[in-house]
Amino acid sequence: MAGSLWIVWTIIGIVGGFMVGKLVKKVRSTAFAVCVGICGALLGGWLMLLVGSTATLQAVSLLTAAVGCAIFLWILCVATPKSGGDIDDI
Repeated sequence: MAGSLWIVWTIIGIVGGFMVGKLVKKVRSTAFAVCVGICGALLGGWLMLLVGSTATLQAVSLLTAAVGCAIFLWILCVATPKSGGDIDDI
């Protein structure tokens, strides 16, 4: 299963990024949110597999992929200025 885990991590990133892109008005591009979500999920899952490759750690890597995706998307939301309005309002 270790060979196909990156596909599952990618799906986690796509779902997370799509949800943030559609639900958070601050994010201007859903496609960019999906890309950030994929990067976060892949990095989170990969970091967990550095520890080892047992069946338990592979299952935990799915959780760390979701956490990595959430952290990257949170950073995106915090770093993105408010959409709309005047640039002087910042």
